[in-house]
Amino acid sequence: MFRLLLRFLGLCLLATAFVTLLGDVTRSVAGARLYVTPLGERLMALAPGKLALAQAFVERQVHPFIWDPVLVDLMRLPVWLAVGAIGCLAIRLGSKPAPRFGFSSR
Repeated sequence: MFRLLLRFLGLCLLATAFVTLLGDVTRSVAGARLYVTPLGERLMALAPGKLALAQAFVERQVHPFIWDPVLVDLMRLPVWLAVGAIGCLAIRLGSKPAPRFGFSSR
């Protein structure tokens, strides 16, 4: 049941990644220049106050190094790439394990 849920979540995330890629391509063609929506910009549009709270939490509770070079660079990734990677990971985790060749299954 959990594998089915992970595969379904992965497919939904891949569909979302495809839609955001189409949106970026449409904006790029319409504007006659390359347009890529960064993940941080989309997160600010979805939840404006939560990103500042997350920054404060990570800097105080975890480590400031984690926020500035690591998470800030991840926020610069295109939305379609980040969501697509998470979707591929969810599908991979939800797939059945490959049979072990050369070992008895008894």
